[in-house]
Amino acid sequence: MHTRKLYWRSLTAFRDFAGYVGNKLKPFYCPLQQKRNHGIYAVNMDAKIGLFAQLNQCLRIFAHCERHGLKPIVFLSSPFYVRAKGESWLEYFFENRKLDENDRELLENGSIKFSHVSDVDQLGLPTNLALRMTLEYANHLLWSYVSIKSELMDYVDSFAERQFGNRTVLGIHYRGTDKKSEAKPVTWEYVATTISNYIAANPHVDSLFVASDEADFIEWIGREFKHMNVLSHDDTLRSRNGIAIHVQPALGDNYTKGKEALVNSLLLAKCDALIRTSSFLSAWSSIFNPSLPVIMLNRPFDDKLWFPDALIAQKALNEYLPNKI
Repeated sequence: MHTRKLYWRSLTAFRDFAGYVGNKLKPFYCPLQQKRNHGIYAVNMDAKIGLFAQLNQCLRIFAHCERHGLKPIVFLSSPFYVRAKGESWLEYFFENRKLDENDRELLENGSIKFSHVSDVDQLGLPTNLALRMTLEYANHLLWSYVSIKSELMDYVDSFAERQFGNRTVLGIHYRGTDKKSEAKPVTWEYVATTISNYIAANPHVDSLFVASDEADFIEWIGREFKHMNVLSHDDTLRSRNGIAIHVQPALGDNYTKGKEALVNSLLLAKCDALIRTSSFLSAWSSIFNPSLPVIMLNRPFDDKLWFPDALIAQKALNEYLPNKI
């Protein structure tokens, strides 16, 4: 028994070391893989991060493709969002705008070689691709290379038409659960005071659209602002124990988790203004709509201040925060 345990420990240690070495070498050989790909840049990324953090990484790939006249094929195989191994969750929600029939034939007959990575940094792309990113450029890149599938976009537009109508809607996004490691948490009362401050200065606001990973928060806002029209998307699954839903692939349907995250981000982008905590979900609302006015309730820690929050924080409307009144 002792010999068997020692064998498996040694094998695991060897695999871990081999994986570590392989990841260190990928920035050197991934560019070589792509050189004979017939003008296609093909990546299979198995990243154990959130949906919008993965979309952030796609933007760097799109920027590289635009610079060099390449067509991207990005396969996102994260277990957090795929229904079955071997699928790409990006294909659940987005269409590739650049591929033609010849490209698809090359893909089907195995002529395209994919670089398999767990992080975009392993591709060996220039670091300045991230430094020059703006909200407007990210919006341009996104819609240049992909489009949201029509049935999903029709669903979002129909919801907004029914629920938002001619109302003036203030979007609210509160991210709790695992985000405490990236930004200082804010209390629900702090959120409510900020909402009240904004409404006092903008009395034409007549509705709130609330999105959150915490079900109790949405219910609480409904009670605190019962004099207003409080809306939310009827998500299938929200946390009630402080543990993020998306990092539990065995809990619920992974496709639905991804769809509802994307739906909420798109609906927040359709609001007239947005009050939000640090989160990639609501940060991406500003990529979908770069002109969206934003009030940030908290700022990510300096070592977690990534795009797009780094730019959004610079022009956030801080005057509505309780400590600014």
